[in-house]
Amino acid sequence: MKRLFNDVRAFARCKVYMVGLALIAVCAYGYAVTHYAVGMDDTAIPMYYEEGMAPYVGRWSLFVLNKIFHFTVYAPWIVELLSVLLLMLAVTLWCVLWRRICGPKVKLPVWSYVFAAGIFLSCPLISEVFVFYLHNGICLGYGTTALALLYFSDSLESEKTKKYRIKKLALSTAFLTVTLGFYESFLIVYVMGAVMCFFLVRRLYGKSGELKYSPKLFSWAGSGIAVTVSGLAAHRAILAVLKSVYHLEKFSRYNVLYRRLFGDIFMVQGELKMLLKRFLLRYYLDAVVYLPITVLVIALLFIGIYSLGMGARKKDILLPVCAAMLVILPVAMSVAEGLATRYRSAQYVPIVGAFAVLLAMLEICQHRYPKWLPMLGGLCICALLLGQCADMSKWFRLDYLKYRDAKEVMDRVADDLEKEYDIDKPIVFRGAYEVPDAISEHACVSYSSEQYRWICRLTGWLDPHLKEKYFSDSGYVFAETPVVSVLQWGATAFDGTSGQLIEFWKMHGYQSFHCESDLNVIEEAEQIREKENMPGYPDDGYIAEYNNYIIVNLGPTQ
Repeated sequence: MKRLFNDVRAFARCKVYMVGLALIAVCAYGYAVTHYAVGMDDTAIPMYYEEGMAPYVGRWSLFVLNKIFHFTVYAPWIVELLSVLLLMLAVTLWCVLWRRICGPKVKLPVWSYVFAAGIFLSCPLISEVFVFYLHNGICLGYGTTALALLYFSDSLESEKTKKYRIKKLALSTAFLTVTLGFYESFLIVYVMGAVMCFFLVRRLYGKSGELKYSPKLFSWAGSGIAVTVSGLAAHRAILAVLKSVYHLEKFSRYNVLYRRLFGDIFMVQGELKMLLKRFLLRYYLDAVVYLPITVLVIALLFIGIYSLGMGARKKDILLPVCAAMLVILPVAMSVAEGLATRYRSAQYVPIVGAFAVLLAMLEICQHRYPKWLPMLGGLCICALLLGQCADMSKWFRLDYLKYRDAKEVMDRVADDLEKEYDIDKPIVFRGAYEVPDAISEHACVSYSSEQYRWICRLTGWLDPHLKEKYFSDSGYVFAETPVVSVLQWGATAFDGTSGQLIEFWKMHGYQSFHCESDLNVIEEAEQIREKENMPGYPDDGYIAEYNNYIIVNLGPTQ
């Protein structure tokens, strides 16, 4: 622990690193910190962390922390600020990990770590999950994953005793278990991080290892599998205990699922072929339109080419094998789950970009190149950092605009109800409210654009209908979270009732409304809405009052 503290302090005391990282953090997250937005899950904080829905869906770490620190009071500015600081610490821990492995063999200048950390910190795909309250624990999860890998790599240092290695593997397992409790998708981050560490060891120390780390594949694979299996087992055991102690079976009636290996969708419907097609589209072909996917594809290509060249130079087949694993592992995890990985669950994407930059820095620092080449590389990375920060700010601004639109809609609905209707009656919200085109168009490309034509060329041979799932009135949708309104989610969230929209009202001072909780009555209201072809908000007639309830139709009748 003292060694870890000293390593982190070394980065903290470096002005170049801290100033550079802080500047990137301000540029990327400044808008999110200063413009709070109530979005999906923000209205359900007590349900997740007080009542226990979080551990019911497999995310127990924040639930347990809340029992100690009680942080479920909605505090957007403070939460965002602390989260950014924790994310900066997490990124620094990854730099500590890479710096330890490079060790005395290669002493990279500090600006190399600034570039790698900056690419990690500013990856725009983080915005897909950062807009959720407590960010699904990713800011803590990245840090505990790095700690798990630090202890894992310590266990593979040469000339260490068996007792020492077992102790370090046990600590790695403990941190991995906690990490999985933050967000289950960090399992793939841990596995890919271990592959990256092994790649660095073989790249720097060769097959002999030069007495720093074990270069043997079976040592790394065996230890990694042991930690992964043990971590998963401990994770499931903790969930079983929490479900028993807090009687979490009550959430079985809610429309929420624990994402496990070999999920029901894949096993029952056999959608393997479609799953692979969608993965290819979202994580490779969408590089044409979505910056973080562009960076991911370029990073994977660079790592692949670099591994082939270095593998040929060192006569080490395991280097390209590691690069191939970085491509295969995310696909394999998606197949094992039986669900296409959503962008908000793709926590491995920032790591891949940062690792590619680290390899580029290694190459530059270990060989003499014409001065203009490192300068050109540095300018390209600076331009990418600027682009990522700008893209991140754009998505946070869109999230804020979504929230302002939702608030304006709910304010008008409340005003109309109070003026003309009996608000003592329960309310049934129906209809899929759509984010206005003026907002959602920023997450789309028009059907007449050259980018969309490229998407058509790339998907036509595979499946001409594949991209139709992502069509909207504004064009081809390449982002996910920015096009979903809290009003669309809240109309039926969790249990089919509109309780989360009532909570949205309460967070804005409206205390007089309540929703219908009887699902039979809600089904009756839905049939009436469809039969009478109710107009959607804001057209006249979007509210209809009946004997026992009021229907508010937020979206067009399909």
